[in-house]
Amino acid sequence: MKLYNNSQSRGMTLLPLLKELGIEDQIEQIQVPYKEMHQAEYLSINPMGKVPCLVDQGIVISEVAAIFTYLADKYIEQGLAPALDDPKRGAYLKWMFFCHGPLTEYMDIKGFHISNEQIEAKRSSLTFGNEDSLFAFLKNGMKEVNPYLLGEKISAADLYLAYWLVFAISFKILPYLDEFKPFIQLIGSRDSMKDVPWFQKINA
Repeated sequence: MKLYNNSQSRGMTLLPLLKELGIEDQIEQIQVPYKEMHQAEYLSINPMGKVPCLVDQGIVISEVAAIFTYLADKYIEQGLAPALDDPKRGAYLKWMFFCHGPLTEYMDIKGFHISNEQIEAKRSSLTFGNEDSLFAFLKNGMKEVNPYLLGEKISAADLYLAYWLVFAISFKILPYLDEFKPFIQLIGSRDSMKDVPWFQKINA
């Protein structure tokens, strides 16, 4: 397998997953500088000119949530994804695609410094609705962790959500709410997260 990535991209969220799956040495990691992402060689792999992008036996998988889901399923024996017939699979997918959709959309819009009034005016066309609904979803989810999103076993969804939460908190996109702290501290204590700077930054 080949993973096309960039050290300043969203693809860095994948590194803890590779460690948890124990497959770092099975993936050739290829750094793609931003100036090369829109050149013909890379566009032949991903016409959108984005990273990360995983290639496995000639099949191209783009989009972070798709790569997370694909790898966790491919190495399902590692226990980071519920089986297809496990009822918890639905909750797992809910969190994976909440992170990839509403949460990252909210983070991007806040990064553009769009006012809450403008967000409210477009609420019906935004995947996250508005700030209040996003926060309510997160707070409710954090009340239900036990101690992970799906119960006693960690999943790829925990890694994905925790990474984005600490990233957003580090850049003051999200406040470090008390509801987040037990979950973030639990995930941050894992060896796979030791090199993620955002965890050290918010706990400094």
